[in-house]
Amino acid sequence: MPSSYTHVLVPVDSSAQAQAAFDEAVNIAQRHDAILTALYVVDDSAYHAPALDPVLDELLTAEASHANADMRDRQRFVATTTVSQFKTEVAYGNPKRTISEYAKQHPEIDLIVLGATGKDSPHRVAVGSTTSYVVDHAPCNVIVIR
Repeated sequence: MPSSYTHVLVPVDSSAQAQAAFDEAVNIAQRHDAILTALYVVDDSAYHAPALDPVLDELLTAEASHANADMRDRQRFVATTTVSQFKTEVAYGNPKRTISEYAKQHPEIDLIVLGATGKDSPHRVAVGSTTSYVVDHAPCNVIVIR
């Protein structure tokens, strides 16, 4: 484990676990004077049915709008902290693959902080499939928050 982190990635969604991970990521970024990037992945993996394109486009647009509003709220919160730099990203795709690929495409990221489960698995007590995948495929350290 490095003695200091320089760039922390925190994937977020609307779950309580993601909020707990976000809070912890803010604390880590403050302690290490690190850049913090919040990544919201709009899961479009279930929306590949051509016959329903207009309806699915509407659903994806609504989800993206929610993601952007969520990120604005997070920016306002972080503005009240001592995090040196905060960035937000909204991406589309399968969350577990998109999170891992995002970290691989940004080699400056040296820590990922994420919740044990997300909004797609509120009934799970164990680590969710997205978290498990990211732990197995991330190019950097991963901290899982319960």
